Amino acid sequence: MMSSNFSSPCWVARRFCLIALILLLSTASLLAQTTVGTGSLVGTVTDPSGAVVSGAKVTITNMATGQATALTTNPAGAYNSGSLAPGQFKVQISAKGFSSVIQIVTVLVGNTATANARLQLGQESQVIEVQAGAVAVNTEQAAVQGVINSTQIENLPLGGRNFLDLAQLEPGVQIQDGQNFDPTKAGYSSISFGGRFGRTARIAVDGVDISDETVGTTTQDIPASAIDQFQLSQSSLDLSNDLTSSGAVNVSTKSGTNTYHGQAFDLFRDRSVGGASTPGGQALPFQRSQYGGNLGGPIIKDKMFFFADGERTKQDSFTPVLFPAPFDVYNGGIGVPFRDDELLGKVDYTLGHSARAFYRYDYFKNSLPATFGFGYSLYTNQDITRTHVLGVDFNTGSLTHSVRFSFLKFQNQIKDATAGSSLVFCCNGVELNALGNGFYAGPNLLAPQSTPQSNHQVKYDGSKSVGSHIVRYGFAWNHIQGGGFADFFGLAPRISWHQTAANQDFAATGPFPGGASNPLNYPAERVRYGNGLGFNTLAPALGFPAGGLGPDNRIGWYIGDAWKIKSNFTLSLGLRYDRDTGRTDSDLPADPKINAAFPGWGNQVQQPNTNFAPQLGIVWDPRNDGKTVIRGGAGLYYENIIFNNVLFDRPLRLLTGAFNQTPYGCFSGIPQPVPVASGTITPPASSCGLKVHAGDAIPSILAFWNQYKAGNPLDLQAANPNYIGNFLDAGLGVPLGLIAPGYKTPRSLQINFGIQREIRHGMVFSADYLRNVETHSLLGIDINHDGDVKNFNLANAQAAIATTLANCGVGSIDQAIILCPSNPTGGMGAYTPRSATMADFGNNGLASASDFGQDCLNAIGAPCAFPGKNAGQAVSLFLQPIGRSVYNALQMKLVQNVANPMRGVKALNFQVAYSLSRFENSGGAQVNGTTGDNDQDFVLQSADNNAPNRYFGPSLMDRTHQISFGGYADLPGKFHLGLVSHFYSPLSSPLVVPNTGLGAGEIFRTDFTGDGTVGDPMPGTHFGQFDRGTNASNINTLINNYNSKFGNQPTLAGQVLIANNLMTLAQLQALGGVAPSIPTASAGQADFSWLRSFDLNVAWKYTIKERFSIEPSVFFYNLFNFANFGLPPNQMSGLLNGTPGSINGTNVADNKASFRIGNGTGVYAAGAARQIEFGMKFTF
Repeated sequence: MMSSNFSSPCWVARRFCLIALILLLSTASLLAQTTVGTGSLVGTVTDPSGAVVSGAKVTITNMATGQATALTTNPAGAYNSGSLAPGQFKVQISAKGFSSVIQIVTVLVGNTATANARLQLGQESQVIEVQAGAVAVNTEQAAVQGVINSTQIENLPLGGRNFLDLAQLEPGVQIQDGQNFDPTKAGYSSISFGGRFGRTARIAVDGVDISDETVGTTTQDIPASAIDQFQLSQSSLDLSNDLTSSGAVNVSTKSGTNTYHGQAFDLFRDRSVGGASTPGGQALPFQRSQYGGNLGGPIIKDKMFFFADGERTKQDSFTPVLFPAPFDVYNGGIGVPFRDDELLGKVDYTLGHSARAFYRYDYFKNSLPATFGFGYSLYTNQDITRTHVLGVDFNTGSLTHSVRFSFLKFQNQIKDATAGSSLVFCCNGVELNALGNGFYAGPNLLAPQSTPQSNHQVKYDGSKSVGSHIVRYGFAWNHIQGGGFADFFGLAPRISWHQTAANQDFAATGPFPGGASNPLNYPAERVRYGNGLGFNTLAPALGFPAGGLGPDNRIGWYIGDAWKIKSNFTLSLGLRYDRDTGRTDSDLPADPKINAAFPGWGNQVQQPNTNFAPQLGIVWDPRNDGKTVIRGGAGLYYENIIFNNVLFDRPLRLLTGAFNQTPYGCFSGIPQPVPVASGTITPPASSCGLKVHAGDAIPSILAFWNQYKAGNPLDLQAANPNYIGNFLDAGLGVPLGLIAPGYKTPRSLQINFGIQREIRHGMVFSADYLRNVETHSLLGIDINHDGDVKNFNLANAQAAIATTLANCGVGSIDQAIILCPSNPTGGMGAYTPRSATMADFGNNGLASASDFGQDCLNAIGAPCAFPGKNAGQAVSLFLQPIGRSVYNALQMKLVQNVANPMRGVKALNFQVAYSLSRFENSGGAQVNGTTGDNDQDFVLQSADNNAPNRYFGPSLMDRTHQISFGGYADLPGKFHLGLVSHFYSPLSSPLVVPNTGLGAGEIFRTDFTGDGTVGDPMPGTHFGQFDRGTNASNINTLINNYNSKFGNQPTLAGQVLIANNLMTLAQLQALGGVAPSIPTASAGQADFSWLRSFDLNVAWKYTIKERFSIEPSVFFYNLFNFANFGLPPNQMSGLLNGTPGSINGTNVADNKASFRIGNGTGVYAAGAARQIEFGMKFTF
């Protein structure tokens, strides 16, 4: 098929050769090269009158290695260096009849530096030195970007030696614990640009990609002391950046020089030495030791250089585990040993005056126990990454070339860590979970798991200059192979219940000791099973017999022209093309079973082949003095779709194979059929029910689980019991995972406009307006519109009511409300006469299929009163490219870097950043009312099937204000002072009326829009409303307004019954078929809080014989011990159930006890309690 041929290696090779030939033949008008792994230097040479000087000699010398590049200016008086390794360069410009000029220029990674010269009449032997500022205005690029250099990394307090931590010095940037969005990222950090989750920020080292294509962020960490510079780009990204629409991080590593240099360091911290108490006031043990060193120098002077770096982290801690009442009796912690090894080796070789090559090898390994925020459900995570990189930069005449080759192999494993432990409720054979409370115990659903990845990447960037035009071009190919094994719920089934007052009352009278504080006493409301299989495709890959993801033969090419219309005005135009394969299962044919149930939805998924991205930028220096720039840019940028988003598509489409499936065998207390090789099987009543205690149900659950696994053998050639046709034949609908045929790649329109101004020598201020509008992100929509009031069937409703009354043994609804002599559900077991409820009517068909997970006729033997468009199917979800987000921000930054600013101070570096922003998106169905329900780069189900943007509002990672500042100073007496501080305004939350857990007929209680989804946000609100207009001081006003207008009143579904004279309002109220009232917040309800930190380090440097120094130091992290609360994932829930842990049930004391921020996984510790670290560094 055509889509398959496009991804073949031969197709890629042919296109690569063709594009390269076309570009090389068209270089008569092509120019200078700045790439994501290098910088460049350009300039214009003029005489005293301002006329250009053609043929001037320009010598650019790397001050570390001595490598010199000789150039001449063209007829327009311009020159360009081509790709340069970031660092300091001496630029000497000379011409006959003029004095020579020398400038010292710093070239930054991803930046184009400028070294213009106005020559004076005189002898060439006469040299004029021009002093350039350490911080300069960028007069060449419209990008909104910043660069952190090795001096800042060495001198600022860097918590855990995680270089990404310093990224927060740039406006609008946050760092979050990788475990917030994926269990395989425990021990990592990720960069969040503009309120995004951080999955899709593109991360490159020395020009090659190291991003995790399965779940996002990075595959490895880099030793902090091996980093020369790293650049953060947020808007008008460079054409050479790989696929991303949110932002990019480009790291440049150090190289050896003509002098031997090295460093050894040791850092140590222990909670007992100056550390503050951890969350909950617990004095939990914590100890970390980090040590390592590096060495670099010449192998052959001026020719070959080496650099090697290694670091190790040994950390032992006790992570607190805190729950709201009634499970606070189990508050305690988990021992977490963390080990992290980072190694890097690099060799550079000077091939000639304008050519250099390098080879780099990286090894990374980390391991630690983690929970992914699931309480006591512990697993161990281990990652190993190996990377080989070869780079060559050279010039041929007026052409410049930059070539990169890389091979990356990433391996991850997750294993169980509860078996045989002493963790609470670890070994009952099931996982226990209180929905809306955060209590988890037992084996973690995410283990066992392995997610390997390999990259083979080739990149080429080239350039040439003619006249006033700068046109760059390049091509990249990355063969990305994903794969592995993910046996979700493979260790144990999970029993869940909603933490409602009714369920708590039920648990209080349970048979197990502890009453409501014992999770075994709660109802087995939901039970989810794993089938014991872990593959999601049939393709063998990376050492596994199946489970291969992709491969993705990612190609990208670009061409761009920077036209210097005037000496002080540059217009940049560019076009980039990106293409991914293996991300949408577009190689599979149309599915007739889907098309039979939902015409057109079973068609072949579209493979995007026309992802062209135009870009435009302007840079204007109004005074033509290099001190003021007005800049602006606009462009289209395509986004990466992680493999995880297609993980569950293929198993549903294949007729043969054995794939992981995790169906609910119990939902809303009702047993559900699950697929096996022979058809379907249904759990026994003893394993499930709103009146069945979880502890009592465990034996039946485990017995059924074994039966279910036995019915799903590992046979890749056998019929696939989870084929979507089987689901549809049984009326089970379509589970979340299938990609809609009309797939489109997510993309964003980026716009920025701002000013940059040198206030004085060494001080630069910038202010920019940024706008980023992303469209086509994936949202799961129920195309069947099950439960939608528009699909109401009067005859089915009448039949359901009549059946209920007949089963009840009465003649009217009013009589049923008083007492049902016989069981209204028609059950044949023991029965105690009681009043009828709405759930009784629902169980006879006055409901939607979503109550049963199956169409009503198959589930209960009667048709639904509120069916889907296809009445024979349940909820049918397709991932559609209809999500949207908008980021608007004013970003400001002041940077100062000067020598000898005042008496006694040898150097002062300071940076202040401020962001005023709002990031809003479509969000998703609020399962837990926390940030994970809002991650637009992951698989989300829409909160409204009819209007996916109905609740469009602030993303749950959005912060209105972000203030950061940091700097260092060399003080008298050889003392050194460094500081970094952050002040971030609160996060936000939706206001969600939670699922009542009262059984069938939930659309009559919590579906306020009539679309069939339940557990809706409070009517009239939007996502992110709490702490964005509504807060602890006025939430009760909103709740009271809701209770007066909506509480105890019919939803749209109930109004349909009233309009058709089937029930009265009074009857609905008596039956519990109306919207619930929401409990008001008690006095002292907590808000989300500002995140505050202030880190300080003091060092004293003692020099021995000029080349050697010893530097003892002390670091104070969160010096003032600011109390911070509610950092994801441990934060208040937006589910308005009034219980501790919710935004209407958590007072200040509860907040302090349950949501005080502690250490994250690995070395992540944003907002954690004060810690003191002692260090010693030896440098030569």
